[in-house]
Amino acid sequence: MLTVQSLKGQGRLTGTSKCDCVRPRCGRCIRRRLACSGYPQDESFIFLDENDVAQRNSERARSRRNESQMIPISFDLAASQGSSAPTFTERTSTLRKQLYHWLNERELTEIPPVLQLDMETQAVSRFFVNWTLYPCNLGLSPGYMDQVPKLYSNAAPHSILWLAVQAVAFADMKYYGPGYDQLSATALQYYGLALALLRTLAADEERILDDQVLAALLLIDDFESLFLGRTEPLGPHSQGLKHILHARGDAQLFRRSSFSLWLLALHRLVARQILLYEEPDDQQMAWIDKLDLDWVPLRIFSDIYKMNVLSSEANKLRQGENSRPIPRESIEQARQLADSTLLLLRSVETWPMMTIDHWKAETVDPNTISETDSLPNLPMPQFTCPRVLSYHDIWSAYMWSFHAASQIILRESLIDTFELIGLSQLEAGDPEDTDQIQHQTEVIHRLSAVLIRSFPQLLGFVHKDTSEGHFRLQGGTAGRALVLFPMRVLQMSSFSPPEHKQTALAVIEWVNSTYRLG
Repeated sequence: MLTVQSLKGQGRLTGTSKCDCVRPRCGRCIRRRLACSGYPQDESFIFLDENDVAQRNSERARSRRNESQMIPISFDLAASQGSSAPTFTERTSTLRKQLYHWLNERELTEIPPVLQLDMETQAVSRFFVNWTLYPCNLGLSPGYMDQVPKLYSNAAPHSILWLAVQAVAFADMKYYGPGYDQLSATALQYYGLALALLRTLAADEERILDDQVLAALLLIDDFESLFLGRTEPLGPHSQGLKHILHARGDAQLFRRSSFSLWLLALHRLVARQILLYEEPDDQQMAWIDKLDLDWVPLRIFSDIYKMNVLSSEANKLRQGENSRPIPRESIEQARQLADSTLLLLRSVETWPMMTIDHWKAETVDPNTISETDSLPNLPMPQFTCPRVLSYHDIWSAYMWSFHAASQIILRESLIDTFELIGLSQLEAGDPEDTDQIQHQTEVIHRLSAVLIRSFPQLLGFVHKDTSEGHFRLQGGTAGRALVLFPMRVLQMSSFSPPEHKQTALAVIEWVNSTYRLG
């Protein structure tokens, strides 16, 4: 067996030369122009085949240390903020508790120095907890960003994904107290480098289609939405994301990692299309036809796309008919659109009731929910409902919220369509249309309540009595990024109750004030 003593005896661990075990001659000795004193016997090596991998990892680590000089990171906050500022130990004690949550306070002080991680490693470790959600064992949730850890482990230092992860990781640290405020500048520097590299890669048609690039683009979008306060979904990246998805084609449906990223990317794209009344293109609809809609997440996704198509058609009809009287052709088109919408809504209302129990939210008392974060800086925004909805995980909560929010948009478009028909001088007002307007208004109120009852879990509150709370700790910050879409739908809703709109505004303001950098 190869031991430290045996290496010392052979001159391997001296101050001037360390053998890297590369055959036929020691690479370090060659580079340093030193005489190599030979190797132990082959049978004395453990994991001999891993030597090349170890060498590459070592070179990567040294490269990371050298290149990190490009981005000055100062952790000496006590010196810059005065003696009353938290010490390094004080600033990292809470973070260490998060990383080693199974240890008590006494044992946390006994963690060997070799295991006490540097700030960058701690930030990235927290990123994986806060931003990734692995598929549950029951196959209910497809997972959220679950492919990023594997992609990141293979990413070169200062590659597009490496930079994007660093940016989000350091920005996320700001939430853990004032001692981390200076890390905001570091996060912004990494974000700037990631954005610049993304622009460079955009000219390389082959490299831009890589999974790492798509994952990085999604993280850049998260960074801008949560930490920079950008309100437009995808912002300037919408056309780029659409181009990447189309250029990757159907091949991305046949690999687990690519499919996972494809599903996340389409969620972002359709969220933008819903809020801006943009219609999905033919390629997007063709992809939906290839999916197994017996799987609940994909059935939800299919519903959302179909609702988006109809709401965007209603918006085009509404925007195009400003003249009076309205042409009979337009009235007939509006009537056909209303019939198609009602048919879809009947399906949307019916099938969720037949799903398995694990997909159904549990109704709980707000007094029985608590924060998953250990820090007491997560306030419960104004809450106007007597009951809270508790889902299997934050991704399930988001998907059902997305489903309900899409219904609100579609039902309000349906009301506009009925009102457009009623304005026509060519068709007398139909009492059934008036009844439908009243019915859709009532349903919108109920759906609005669903969004209000669902946001606590997305913010990080969970039912105290749950037996799966340790799963729900995953993706905490991601939930607060995801909550912005349904809350913005409530903000723009014309028929949701004012108290729900006020609560939605309070949630958005809390997320922005907590996470926005600067």
